[in-house]
Amino acid sequence: MRFNSKDIADLVNGLLFGENLELVGVSSLENPKERTLIFCPSERDAERVKNVKNATLVVSKPVEHPSYILVKDAKLALATVLEKLYPEEHPTGISEKAHVESSAVLGEDVYVGPFAYIGKNVVLERGVKVYPFSYIGDHSFVGENTVIFSGVHIYPRTVIGKNVRIHSGAVIGADGFGYHITKEGIIKLNHIGNVVIEDNVEIGANTTIDRAMLDSTIVGKETKIDNLVMVAHNCRLGEGNLIVSQVGLSGSVKTGRNVILAGQVGVADHVNIGDNVQVAAKSGVSKDLEPNKIYGANLPAIEWSKWKRIYVYLLKLPELFKK
Repeated sequence: MRFNSKDIADLVNGLLFGENLELVGVSSLENPKERTLIFCPSERDAERVKNVKNATLVVSKPVEHPSYILVKDAKLALATVLEKLYPEEHPTGISEKAHVESSAVLGEDVYVGPFAYIGKNVVLERGVKVYPFSYIGDHSFVGENTVIFSGVHIYPRTVIGKNVRIHSGAVIGADGFGYHITKEGIIKLNHIGNVVIEDNVEIGANTTIDRAMLDSTIVGKETKIDNLVMVAHNCRLGEGNLIVSQVGLSGSVKTGRNVILAGQVGVADHVNIGDNVQVAAKSGVSKDLEPNKIYGANLPAIEWSKWKRIYVYLLKLPELFKK
């Protein structure tokens, strides 16, 4: 692969300053290389790599360097370049080792890999890719250009929109954790609802999204869910959410638009989270959160000996209040 700095400037609607170099790829800030593009989202990033010779920097503010491209948003430029120079390639065709029910409807350019299972009355629209060992249950619908990676399990009656990406090990539509405790024992509440995943959603590896008991568990369009996230039954996630690894959402949680839940946030059942809310890592959310605010309650790591002293003081607080 060969290209020059001017080609990239044109691609990202940027301005080239200095030399128009012949380049062979993209390198990282941690391992910058000559004859590559180096993307610098911040001034500090640019300072780190300013001495790399025969490279073109992509920056959001002017820098002192023999070759740089000035853009409005360096990260957006990076996304554009990676998509153009390193396009994702997917196979097409139906493997002889796949099982596709005769009632399933498959669009053009669909791929179904070896040992994948496509159930009764499933619809796979144009360009859908189902990688090996994935399961799509009866009466499910998968929209155009969605990619279902290896080992994904999608339970019956799931509805998935266009341009969705579901990574390996994810389980969509399993029973919700719903039981009724009686004197005779714990009675299971059958879940007859489903999961609806709207357009342009991404779901990370080993994430689980349970189906609703009666209605639908919904993931709004453009929402991105990291690996190892638990979304319980009847949840409704708004548009453009970012849900980071190991977040746990209890049943019937509702989130607004553009919500960000950092790693290991836990949300109690039936909580409503407003638009544009951000919640810091390891926070527990037990009540509704008002929109347009940042919330958090966690304990950052400190020196162990110091924490032990603080813990002793905490135990003495009730006595101090009595005084």
